[in-house]
Amino acid sequence: MGEIAEETRNMVRGLLTKLSDMRTDLTWRINNTYSNGIDNTVLEILIFENHEQTGRIAFQLEDGHVINYRYKEVKKQLPAQIMDVLLDVISFEMTVT
Repeated sequence: MGEIAEETRNMVRGLLTKLSDMRTDLTWRINNTYSNGIDNTVLEILIFENHEQTGRIAFQLEDGHVINYRYKEVKKQLPAQIMDVLLDVISFEMTVT
């Protein structure tokens, strides 16, 4: 895995940990949904609230490009980068809590 991909993965995990620290009833899981083994890895973040799925974000690990996402009432805006989407989710949770 490239250095940029590892850095992206660490930043995503950090933001998701921040989200779950803010809301103890939120949990998350990251699945690897596709990889060609060379330069294209698609990860999917699943976000749960009280064990019920409330969000799904699919993004390309190598460049952070979001393919598709949904999270509660967060307004969808594509194209987007994974960090921007996660910051929007955190901001949303800060305003509703």
